[in-house]
Amino acid sequence: MTDRTRGALRAPEARLPIGLGLFLVVVSAVLFAMVPGALANARAYATAPTCPAGTRSDSCTASVPATVEGTESKPVGKGHEYWLLVTERGSDDVHRVKMAGHDPVYEAVHAGDHVVLDYWRGEIRAVSSGDAVQETDASPTDGWRLPTGFGLLTLPFGLGMLAAGLWYRFRYLARRRVAPWQITVPTLTGVLLGCLGLLAGWAGGGVLEAFTVTAAGIPPAVGLATLVAWWVTRREVRAADTGGIVPVPPKGKQCVHAAVHGDVPYSVDGFGLLVVGDGRPAATPDPDGSFARRSLPESLTVRELRPLRPEDPVGWANSYKYDAVVLECRDGDRRVRVVTRRVDAPVVLGALTDPLTGPTTAPGDGGHRPSRTPRADGP
Repeated sequence: MTDRTRGALRAPEARLPIGLGLFLVVVSAVLFAMVPGALANARAYATAPTCPAGTRSDSCTASVPATVEGTESKPVGKGHEYWLLVTERGSDDVHRVKMAGHDPVYEAVHAGDHVVLDYWRGEIRAVSSGDAVQETDASPTDGWRLPTGFGLLTLPFGLGMLAAGLWYRFRYLARRRVAPWQITVPTLTGVLLGCLGLLAGWAGGGVLEAFTVTAAGIPPAVGLATLVAWWVTRREVRAADTGGIVPVPPKGKQCVHAAVHGDVPYSVDGFGLLVVGDGRPAATPDPDGSFARRSLPESLTVRELRPLRPEDPVGWANSYKYDAVVLECRDGDRRVRVVTRRVDAPVVLGALTDPLTGPTTAPGDGGHRPSRTPRADGP
């Protein structure tokens, strides 16, 4: 199989990370495009002059006396929304004003207290009580935070997903074993930088500071992601070494974790156990191995011991992770794979190669015994 054919086979599975990465990059571009407008609004609000007494205009801020009628707190998710109920002097209409947090005005005022409402462009942007001033939810002062924070969240994560997806699409099957740093480093770096960017956007003092903090986090994020990838690689290399596994004939009946995969009648979905030491090894879903047993025939021959490979069923990697050992077998002209845990591999191998339960060699193979190390190509 050529590299081009292998890449084509992986194309459907690579579409998700590539598509998600491209989508997030586009979303970040849209969010960043909103930042200049938000900053312009904040500057216009901060520099707007005070309207002449008794007048209102979009080009100035108007201060209107009001009386507090009450407060409301509404649970939303893990937080709360804070609403101030006020009536302007000379009017009986009650305005519900959503506050930006609860400090310092909201938590200090009570029904009957006098406050001042600051209008700009037809909306209440701030509420004053004495020397305390609190922005409302409609204030444009922090309008840049949401697009900046979420833009800095989606861009690194999107780029990381895109890089990992492209490598998976074109290079994954070119190797017999996954080199996890090509996926782990960009993905984990994107997640770390995205979280840092979101925090910098929400808590930073400005757009430039948010970008600077995020950029400064690139080296430590890459370093941590590389360290994690190195640790994962070490585990994978150790998992790939099957040289120390030798057959151990089972002593008595045991049920071990193992699954059979192949175009054979004893390969059944949901049969995740193997009964050994009680006649022929048998696949079963029963932890006691008492019913629904599918015996493995004497024609099944072990050819190779190896770690997981990209072409193995996806569920095996999820179930066994780095503890998997695959027994490559043949049943006549049909390929059969048996996956088990490393700790159970010796007894499974022993059950399949024990002269009392099955042949140790394939008919006519001249005494060939199972290989203890992964080969360059499958059988």
